Amino acid sequence: MLAMVVAVHSIAMVYFEDLDWWQAFWLTMTSASTTGYGDLSAATFWGQFATIVLIYGMGITLLAQIASDYVEMRLIRKEMKIKGRLEWSDMQDHLLIINTPSTNTERYLSLMVQQVCNTPGLDDVPIQILTPKFPEGLPETLRAKGVVHHTGDATSPGMLYSAGVANARYIVVLSPDSLNAHSDSLVFDTLHRIQEIGTEAFILAEAIDDANRQRFREAGAKAVIRPIRAYPEMLVRSIVAPGTEQVLEDLFRYQGDHTVRINVSLYDVRWADVVTQLIQRDMGTAIGFEDTMGNIVTHPKSSEHISLNALILLIGEDQVTPTGAEVKALLAPKN
Repeated sequence: MLAMVVAVHSIAMVYFEDLDWWQAFWLTMTSASTTGYGDLSAATFWGQFATIVLIYGMGITLLAQIASDYVEMRLIRKEMKIKGRLEWSDMQDHLLIINTPSTNTERYLSLMVQQVCNTPGLDDVPIQILTPKFPEGLPETLRAKGVVHHTGDATSPGMLYSAGVANARYIVVLSPDSLNAHSDSLVFDTLHRIQEIGTEAFILAEAIDDANRQRFREAGAKAVIRPIRAYPEMLVRSIVAPGTEQVLEDLFRYQGDHTVRINVSLYDVRWADVVTQLIQRDMGTAIGFEDTMGNIVTHPKSSEHISLNALILLIGEDQVTPTGAEVKALLAPKN
């Protein structure tokens, strides 16, 4: 309608005011925008009458309505973005986090996002969260880091499409409730839906019951980890270095490879000798030690000479844990 008014008024200015087409259009636009430079104006009765009817009566009103609608549209879009009601199906190469923990949600996500931002290779990856948890908007701590979210349940039809799951670079499927084994069913359902859509993304899933790990892998998960709410950093490490989740999990349990502390006093020994001697005798892998001041030191330089009160070893499931006396007999400097 505004374009029609501009066209008709421009024609009227050419016909009644004997202006060329550019001058007619210029006069129309300066009048409709209420700028009124005064360099051109309608002088004839019919030119002035056309301006009153077309510009003052219609053009200015239409232009103001368009501006008002545009501002309103931007405000509505901003509100929809804050409340997670926008679709992000065109998002590319992003990290998609599906589900959120049922407790301490903001703290967990803040720690996880911070770790992602601090990890080389992930620091420039856009982050999106698909969750029903924040219907009124993400906490400011997350929005400040550029995180966006889509409000909804991944098991609802169409939600994964609108979250751009097919275009994601990484997908993390969290257990909604790390204390409820039923969460594994929701994770499996989500993995199955992702598999139906198809994606080249690296998928990491949380499993409460170890018996479900293989099912998750068959459903498309490249890595499976137990929910560890206090250390989301472990989850991030699993994304950038697949397989480390198994090593890290083993450190927390006695089955499989596990860590032990051997109380033994050694003085002025070379760290490289400690590591190699223990490995050669199949007595475990030294990963750290407690120095004589009580400080825990991990991964020192191989050439460093150390004195210690205790060794921290990584022991295999089939290895026998050595005693302090055995370690001292092996590593103590010979006179």
